[in-house]
Formats: sequence, structure tokens, C-alpha cells
Amino acid sequence: MIIGRWQLVETLGAPDTWSMLTTGTTPRDWASYQRAIPARLRPLVATAHATGAPVDQVLPKSRNPWSEANFRAVPVLWADAGVHAVRVWVGPQAPAEELGVAPFEIDARARVVRTMPSGLGPHFGSTPVEYTGAEQFQRIERFDGALDVVAALTRSEPGSRWSAIATVRSASGPRSLLLAARNSAAERRRFDWRGLAVDVTDSVVPQPKSFEAATLELLRDTQPGLYLVILDTAQVRAVRWVTEPVPGLRWRGVDERTVPHPDDRARIAAVRAQIMAGATRAALPALRLAAENGGWLTADVEVSPLPGSDVVPTFVLAQLQVTTPPR
Repeated sequence: MIIGRWQLVETLGAPDTWSMLTTGTTPRDWASYQRAIPARLRPLVATAHATGAPVDQVLPKSRNPWSEANFRAVPVLWADAGVHAVRVWVGPQAPAEELGVAPFEIDARARVVRTMPSGLGPHFGSTPVEYTGAEQFQRIERFDGALDVVAALTRSEPGSRWSAIATVRSASGPRSLLLAARNSAAERRRFDWRGLAVDVTDSVVPQPKSFEAATLELLRDTQPGLYLVILDTAQVRAVRWVTEPVPGLRWRGVDERTVPHPDDRARIAAVRAQIMAGATRAALPALRLAAENGGWLTADVEVSPLPGSDVVPTFVLAQLQVTTPPR
């Protein structure tokens, strides 16, 4: 049993599947709950989970290292009072500052992320937030595992889990967040994911933008009007903007099927077919896209499969050269 540091028990599944996500701010990568928390203390963790209320207790005298120590278990609550995790402290008086943790939920079918960031501290905001599609990456500075996570969400195989570390912008500067999520083992609920964001900055130094990202930004700076976005090949939806989004494009929180002009959808399908058939590059000139002002903007688009091991590409990089601004 770790003494004198917060430990985070994820409770995203059934009790017999609970695991450890962190010791202090050190990621544990789904470590064994049974090994980390002694059997004598697990009922106290279960009580915090079942009631949704903190449990405070002075442990009885024993021959254990935690004899007569203070025990504190603090649940991490979702909006409907569901408990995503329990923070556990054993040792002297628990510190006033708890481990920064925020719960989130993902509808992988609709590509909607809902989060309650207040648990991470005021520099992340205090009100619940909802992101749709590519919006979820707008505060992320670096996330090397992003496409692997998106692919896992797209598949949503029952009983899956994933974890990764991202560098995220906050009001106090870049922070390192451990992101971890699990979905249901039931086929009918496999697109419903529950997760946790944990501030691990004290143990994991925030990472600068990758060399590849910096190179693409330089390309963007040398070619005004050029914008880059990663699309999935399943439904040709925006996954993540590599550069800033096209100014004036109506892309936030919308049904992405309404963004291309209806008369251009057949051309998009034809380009997708070329890529899926093995083409390494395909062009789509004068594509009309919905503008925020209710009109249309025009862009010449070129797509290429992202490097990877998939025989059939999962993602493509689209280069948009704006030729006509919103009107």
C-alpha cells in the first residue's frame, strides 16, 4: 500500500475489473487494483463508489504499515451521480489539494465528447463542456496517440479500453493529461465510453509540438490559403485540424453531411473510392463548403492516405487551398 500519496482507482467497469490509473501523478497504466489496495481497505473504496460520498476513517491499530493512519476515499462524480473513479489517500492528514481528475463520456457513434473539467482546476474552466467531431482537439498541443484513439473509438469493440497522454493548453499554460476510457462489454452499448482525464504534469513534462506538426505549420505559413485536416475514410468526416480551421467554414457542432454542397457529394464519393482502391493521391477541384454566414466558400482539395500499416487506409490528409472566400 502506498503511504502519503493519492492513488486513483478507476471504476469505469464492474468492480472485479477496477484498476489503478495513477500513484500520485505517476501513470500506472491499468495496474492491478487488488495488488495496490489491501483487501482490508477495499470495502471502504467500494462504499465511496456506492454512495458517491467521501469516506474518512482512522484505520485501526495493526501490524500493517498503515496502522492508525488516516484513510480518505473521494469519488469522482459524473453529472448523473455515476462514479467514474475513487481517489484514495492513506497516511497522515490528507492534503487540502487533491489529485486533479475530470470525468468525461464519449458517444463514439455521434463523435460527441462531454466533460466536466472543474476537477482539473480553475485553469481548465468550471462549467461542463461538449465537443463535436474535430472540436475535441482544439485545445490539444500534442497528442501522439490521437489517431490510434480515434481508430479505437471508430471500431468500439465491446469491452475495450485505451489510455494515452496529451499536452493540453490551459489558462496556466500547457499541462500533461492522462486520458483513459473504457466502453461496455455489451454489444448494444459498445459506442458508449466513460473516461477520466488526470493532470499528471508533475510527473510527465508537457511536450512541445512534434517535428512533423511544426513542419506542416511552416508549410501553411509559406502558402497562404492552404489548410490541412485529417479525415476518416469511413464517412469522410473531419477528425482533426492540423492547421487552424478554414476561416469562415461552418464546421463546429454541425452534422458534417451538411458541410459539402449537395451537388458535390457524388464527387466526394468518387474520390473516396479512388483512395480505397489504392490511389496515393486524388484531387477534388472547386469543392463548395458551407460557410458560417449561410453561403458557400470554394476550395481545391487534394487528399492522400496517411502512412500506416492498413491495407485499406483509415485516415487521409486533405489539403484545402481556398480559392473563393465565404460569400
